[in-house]
Amino acid sequence: MFRSIRWRFILIYFLLVFLAMAIVGFFIIDNLEKIQLDNITKSMRSHITSIIASSSYLQEDDWHDYTEEIRTSVRENIQIGYNENLYIILNNEDLEIIGSTIDNVVDKNPYDVKRVNNFLLEEALLGEISETIPPEEYDGIQSKVKHMAYPVKNQQGDITGIIYLTYSLESVYETVDNSKVMLTRATILALIITIIIGFFIATSITKPIKDVTLKAKEMSRGNFDQFVDVKSTDEIGQLGMMFNYLTKELKNRISELSQEKSKIETTFNYMADGVITIDLKGKIIHANPVSKNILNIDNTNIDVGDKLISKLSPDLSLETIEKNSWMGDKKVEIKGSIYNINYAPYKNDKGEVGGVIYVMQDITEQQKLEDMRKEFIANVSHELKTPITTIKSYSETLLSGALDYKETTKEFVGIIDAETDRMSRLVQDLLKLSRMEYNEESWKKSLVNPGEILESVYKKLRIRANEKNQRIRTNIEKNTNKVLFDKEGLEQILQNIIANSIKYTKRNGEINIRCFNKEENIVILVEDNGIGIPKEDMSRIFERFYRVDKARSRDMGGTGLGLAIAKHIADDHKSKIEINSQVNVGTQVKITIPAAEIDSGDEYEDREV
Repeated sequence: MFRSIRWRFILIYFLLVFLAMAIVGFFIIDNLEKIQLDNITKSMRSHITSIIASSSYLQEDDWHDYTEEIRTSVRENIQIGYNENLYIILNNEDLEIIGSTIDNVVDKNPYDVKRVNNFLLEEALLGEISETIPPEEYDGIQSKVKHMAYPVKNQQGDITGIIYLTYSLESVYETVDNSKVMLTRATILALIITIIIGFFIATSITKPIKDVTLKAKEMSRGNFDQFVDVKSTDEIGQLGMMFNYLTKELKNRISELSQEKSKIETTFNYMADGVITIDLKGKIIHANPVSKNILNIDNTNIDVGDKLISKLSPDLSLETIEKNSWMGDKKVEIKGSIYNINYAPYKNDKGEVGGVIYVMQDITEQQKLEDMRKEFIANVSHELKTPITTIKSYSETLLSGALDYKETTKEFVGIIDAETDRMSRLVQDLLKLSRMEYNEESWKKSLVNPGEILESVYKKLRIRANEKNQRIRTNIEKNTNKVLFDKEGLEQILQNIIANSIKYTKRNGEINIRCFNKEENIVILVEDNGIGIPKEDMSRIFERFYRVDKARSRDMGGTGLGLAIAKHIADDHKSKIEINSQVNVGTQVKITIPAAEIDSGDEYEDREV
């Protein structure tokens, strides 16, 4: 509500009147209280003087001889108001109340009377007329009372006694409270009138402004046929006239800029590269959708464009590129993607640099291909280097004279033959993988029973498991559905996966192999309790030559292409290979193959090795 200027006017009027009334009321009440108390003080002094003057006994030099007369005078002759209490105190060795309007305090020491202020007694004994208003609760008595101690001196100047008078202030504060109530009511009435009058005054001021605001709102929606009625020549009227002039000029300018703006926006929005323009203050002037997505740009961070760019690389900050003559390029990584960022300045008609334009080109795929090419060459070189080095060294040894030793020659030639086979397998795997990637591999698909093929592969590999004293448990469902698959391809998938389980499972380990029908698919599970695969390596296990532990994997043999080939074969047969693994717990490989036909069967064959 208070966002409206009308209510702000009313609030200002309200606060002004409220503050004025509060200040006036405070001074009135404060002065009224002071005047009342001053009048009571004067009245008490006058009353005490008249008491002394009206009683001849109080004018004597020694009140002790006239104690009874003073008491009688207090009871019968001295006039005391209903809100006053009088104590006549004799100044002897111990001080004594010899007369009072309160009977039960007569003959007592005033220091023992709760209604008498001891501090005032001390001041009066020094010859000073003293007065005070104790706190509302004084010595256990709840009241607002004015106390006055008046010393009476003889002709020699000695203090004969003390006239101690108290005056109840209840009527004074009742009058003050009533005055507060009246002022409060008057303030409330004044505030109500202020709100009513302020509303009409504020409306007369804000109505033309509201009209301009509504017309401006319509213009913001694209409706520029808006003109306000000018009814005065004051500041508000001049605002209306300037608004009408602005509307007319704006229509002309928009018509001229619309076409150019459309051309530029279309160019930027449909660019495949990200484009962002930043002024010299670091504020984003323009950013196309691609750059907004790259840098997460929205309305909240449009003023910190230079910071967004600097986070990518300090070399891209305005301060740095200014030192580099405003032009250059930088390769950075953003959200896992690689971008080549080119930058150049834009200038005004005077040739002054107004800011920088950044063009962000996504080169992730090119960079990945380049990295893969380099890695592939390095891996192939490394894989070929080892057997070549071995063949070279043994050949040189044979040529150096080892041919004369038959047993040594036979051993060396065997090693050379094995290393040659290793290179041959590597080349064959690479050629096969290349053909599959370029869809040049021809598959001889036929209806095959995956359970029977699994059984055949298991028999071929169980010797390796026996060498490591591993236990293989098989659970192959009889009458498994047949699949449309290349027989040799399926054998290669199963052989690679089961061989890996045997290879990466320690001695005395366990491997479980299952094959069963599931809905319209055949599922093959190979589970082991081997060394497992770290989580960070799971996304790359199907890459060529990728090994989790490269040194250990090469010692165990293999080309590092088995899983990559298996993945390609499965993809070409619309099948799926899924791997779940945990380090030092084990690995599960799940192969899902679409069934060519569905056969029923509930019998299982269990075998343990």
